Amino acid sequence: MNLTNFIRRFRPSRATRHGERGVAAVEFALALPVWMTLLLGISDGAYMMLVDQRVDRVAYSVTDIVTQSQTVSRTDLDSILLAAGQLMQPFTFGTRGIVIITSLYKPAGQPTKISWQYTGGGSLSRGSKIGQLGATPTMPSNLTLNDNENVIVAEVYYSFTPMFINAGILSSGDVYRVAVYKPRLSPLITPPA
Repeated sequence: MNLTNFIRRFRPSRATRHGERGVAAVEFALALPVWMTLLLGISDGAYMMLVDQRVDRVAYSVTDIVTQSQTVSRTDLDSILLAAGQLMQPFTFGTRGIVIITSLYKPAGQPTKISWQYTGGGSLSRGSKIGQLGATPTMPSNLTLNDNENVIVAEVYYSFTPMFINAGILSSGDVYRVAVYKPRLSPLITPPA
């Protein structure tokens, strides 16, 4: 038997090749939904990670800037919170986010109190998880203050909506971050004027 006859003997017929194409088409049709779900899930997961990173950056940057001041005014805080929207770029912050800055102070021999609180940077309606002015604060991450100690807490809320909401991979909800810094130059316990 020569090589040509051997190849003809084992070469698949035209009907067999068409059958294999049909099997490949069915396998592709079965695998396509799985691959699309993975693609959408990866896309939404990456989008969520970027939003989470930006919200984290806003919380730490706002707190860091506020704690570098000797005194703060409402104008200063408005300018700082305007920067929050810039830090969130390319994501919009105005209607989807809010920053709440709180000054916590522990007078000697007394419980910790909220000295002042300022909200801005966006129009999202959320309340502080630390507490309201005049109420006993809920300390973030089991934070305890010593006598005459002051910290600035920034809470950032961002209303997250996945790009592919109909796919059901991730659900909508708030991304929430807290940053706590100690003032560097002077205690910031006087309410901004």
